[in-house]
Amino acid sequence: MKRKNAMAFAVVCAGLSLLTACGSGSSGSSGGGSNTAGTASYNAGLTGVVNPSTKTGGTLNYALSNTPDSTDPGNTYYALMWDFSRLYARPLLTFKSVPGTDGLKLIPGLATGLGKVSADGLTWTYTIQSGLKFEDGSPITTKDVKYAVERSTNYSPSVLPNGPTYFQQYLTDPTYPGAFKDTTPDKLGLKGIDTPNDTTIVFHLQHPFADFDYLVTNPQTAPVPQAKDNGSNYQTHPVSSGPYMFSTYDPNKGFTLVKNPQWSAASDPNDKQLVNTINVAFNVQAADIDSRLLNGSLDVDMDGTGVQTAARARILGNKALQAKSDDATTGFLYYAALNTQVAPKRSRINGPGSSSSPVVIRA
Repeated sequence: MKRKNAMAFAVVCAGLSLLTACGSGSSGSSGGGSNTAGTASYNAGLTGVVNPSTKTGGTLNYALSNTPDSTDPGNTYYALMWDFSRLYARPLLTFKSVPGTDGLKLIPGLATGLGKVSADGLTWTYTIQSGLKFEDGSPITTKDVKYAVERSTNYSPSVLPNGPTYFQQYLTDPTYPGAFKDTTPDKLGLKGIDTPNDTTIVFHLQHPFADFDYLVTNPQTAPVPQAKDNGSNYQTHPVSSGPYMFSTYDPNKGFTLVKNPQWSAASDPNDKQLVNTINVAFNVQAADIDSRLLNGSLDVDMDGTGVQTAARARILGNKALQAKSDDATTGFLYYAALNTQVAPKRSRINGPGSSSSPVVIRA
């Protein structure tokens, strides 16, 4: 996946997470998971939810040391946004929101179940729940899902350049010009997707692909109402199909989410709508993020790749802080091209990848 700021050496990064008191002060908890509550201990967050909460109200505060590639679900390739966007953009399928290996399980998002594949492996059919609504009360149909794919980076790289192009690789009609250049009636001309009715969507593949269910977890299948699509500016207010919706957006400072009144917990048992407000701040110094996580004034480091060296040393050197931390593998690979020439005598190459595991903080 694309990443801003490449790091030296190819390593699989592990992260040390620190538990902050999500329920204290003005903060809330997003809860989730099926594990029972327990005493906070080192690595407890890897397999269970520490101090789960069902409280409602309050504010959850995120910070990011840079900016997202995009908040538009059709125009993002950052793992952090694929995860975070599920708060306001529900794809056809998603992953179970629990710690540990159960978090790898596919479950329905908009859909009522996993895809039904034809005998030849070339057709995948999904049924979405009826009665779903966007934040403005308008109905969500499979045409909105189809349009979301048609407008995405797959077919509109000149307008939305940041996302992946997997659908174009697998679906029939790979030369479709994209929703912004489509001249067919109603701009619904991608032949690789059919919507025979408002709750059925059918994907036609060029060749069999057994893992297609995993592909539709991509945020590019989150529905987009064509009438509200303003191209590259859609990121300022993606129309919500999830538990939260955009209230404010500043490309340099961040954004705020509030509860989506049209979201239904009955239709979406995987997600929660506990806190009233979610604030995300951009361009916050990494050391400041670590400090605020440690003092409890911040709930989540949105990047999730680990705290900096100074905070790591502080946490590992303090038993009370270490008991609130997790040494979690992030799953990221970092690459750098290394000069193949012989290095001068007594010289050495140092980089972020040569140190011990970076430190993340669990909230």
